[in-house]
Amino acid sequence: RYSHPQPLVELLRESVGDALLEPLLKSDNEITPTILHANPLRAGAEAVYDELTEQGVRLTAHPWLPGCWLAAGTGNLEQLEAFRAGRVYVQDPAAHLAALASGVQPGMQVLDMCAAPGGKSFAAAIAMQNEGSVTSCDIHAHKVSLIEKGAERLGISIVHARQADASQFEPDFEAGFDVVIADVPCSGLGVIRKKPDIRYKDLAPTERLPQVQAAILENVSRYVKSGGVLVYSTCTVLRRENEDVANAFLARHPEFCPEAFALPAELNAQTDGMLTLYPHLHEADGFFICKLRKNV
Repeated sequence: RYSHPQPLVELLRESVGDALLEPLLKSDNEITPTILHANPLRAGAEAVYDELTEQGVRLTAHPWLPGCWLAAGTGNLEQLEAFRAGRVYVQDPAAHLAALASGVQPGMQVLDMCAAPGGKSFAAAIAMQNEGSVTSCDIHAHKVSLIEKGAERLGISIVHARQADASQFEPDFEAGFDVVIADVPCSGLGVIRKKPDIRYKDLAPTERLPQVQAAILENVSRYVKSGGVLVYSTCTVLRRENEDVANAFLARHPEFCPEAFALPAELNAQTDGMLTLYPHLHEADGFFICKLRKNV
């Protein structure tokens, strides 16, 4: 009925349970709206709304994220002056929330270790009012230039992009950041509606992902200052890549503890430091966010 291979259905059932399974499978087949955010560094949300609607773009306020719209009728985004001039940018609300969950403030030193194409770095920098520093890393050299170009378009001057492997220790990063964001490689099973081919991929390689994720989390945790924050996130809904990885890390590192983070009231959700979002419930990608505070 929902065009998901049976082994994938069973794997998802183990993590989300029977009640959520069928609505999740159904949502994977739905068309995803374009999500646009106003960039307050360039223009106010009302001005952006007026500009886009005058050009025929149909905007509906996102149900829980201010300054964010579900957009239709955009055509080629690069043909929109508001996009070219950096007054709007595209980002899923879940990824945006991951950046905000860190509690970034102006003047902080922030590290985004798996940054490309840069969305969380940009959201953090905007929340910081372009004051402080955001170091944005990616393992692929060609993606570093994408981050730099995106920051320039949005009028962000505090993002500094560089090539780095999140699993390899960078001595100059050690204990140097107020906030470290690690949106790690994952199975992507929360974004099937955007990448429908994912459902047909061999599941066997995904069994090794928790080891990769744990290694990255272990490494980047060394970059957090005493009293700082580590955000671990994925775009999957599998517990073995989400809560299980986070809880195993906490068992090894008593100096870190989960910390609840602020959520928009309209989201109608609660968090004890870990939160999973689902497309059919939250008008966002399937996504996991974990906020950890370093107490030593």
